[in-house]
Amino acid sequence: MVSHYLNMKRNFILQAGCIVFLLFTVSHAWTAEAADLSTVSEPVKASDQAAGGNGSGDDAWEDENWEDEWESTDTIADPLEPLNRFFFHFNDKLYYWVLKPVARVYAGFFPEELQIGVRNFFDNLRTPARAVNCLLQGRVRDSSEEVARFALNSTVGIFGFGDFARDILGLHSADEDLGQTLAHYGAGGVFYINWPILGPSNFRDSIGRFGDAYLHPYMYVDADWEVIAGAQALERVNYTALTLGDYELFTETALDPYAAVKDAYQQYRKGLIENK
Repeated sequence: MVSHYLNMKRNFILQAGCIVFLLFTVSHAWTAEAADLSTVSEPVKASDQAAGGNGSGDDAWEDENWEDEWESTDTIADPLEPLNRFFFHFNDKLYYWVLKPVARVYAGFFPEELQIGVRNFFDNLRTPARAVNCLLQGRVRDSSEEVARFALNSTVGIFGFGDFARDILGLHSADEDLGQTLAHYGAGGVFYINWPILGPSNFRDSIGRFGDAYLHPYMYVDADWEVIAGAQALERVNYTALTLGDYELFTETALDPYAAVKDAYQQYRKGLIENK
C-alpha cells in the first residue's frame, strides 16, 4: 500500500514537471512570436502617423493603438477554431437534448434547498485544491481559511451540505485553482480550447485542471470509476438545474454564440486571476 502510494506520488511529480515545462516552453515561444510580429508592424504604424500630418490625426492613431492594445490583452489565439467550433456545437446539442431535459426532471423532484446543499457538498470536496493553490501563491491566510472551512463544513456542516463556515463565521471560499497559480507566475493561456463535455478552457487552464484532479478526494477513495463518473454527472446535472435558462439567455442573444462564450470565458478567467 505504501509502495503504491509512493509510486503514484513519484509518477505525478514527473508528469507535473514535464507538463509545466511544456507549458512555459510553448507560452514563451508564442510570446516571442508575438513580439517579432509587433516589431515588424511598428514601422508601418510610424509611417502612418507621419502621413497623418496634424494633431487630430495623431490623436486618432493613438486612440486606435490603445484599442488594439486593449483587444490584445483580452483576446486569445484560436488556432483550433474549426475543431473548437465542432465541439462547441456538440456541447450545445448535448445541453439541449440531454442535460437540460434531465436537469428539468431533477429540479422537479428535488427542491432548490436540497440542490444548494448538493452544490455545497461538491464545492467542499474541491477545498484541498483551493487550499494548496492559495499556499502556492503565497496567500497563507486564505489557505488556512480554506482548511478551516473544510474542517467546519465537513463536520458541523454535515459532510459539506451546509456552508456553516460562510453562513455563521463569514469565511468565504478563495476560489483558486492551478490555472490561476500558473498565471500568477506568468504563464499565459497560450491558445483557446473547447473541450467536449467539459466546455471552454485554454492550454494553461487545461493543464491546471489536470493538476487539480490529483488534489481531489476522488483520487484517494476506494471506489469504482462508474461511481466517480456518476458523482460527476450528478454534480453537473445539479449545477444545470440551479442555472436553467442562463445558457439560453446568453447564447440566443449573441450574433456568434461560439465567440460570445469564448470571450466570456476569457473575461471570467481574467477576473479570477486578478482576484476581482
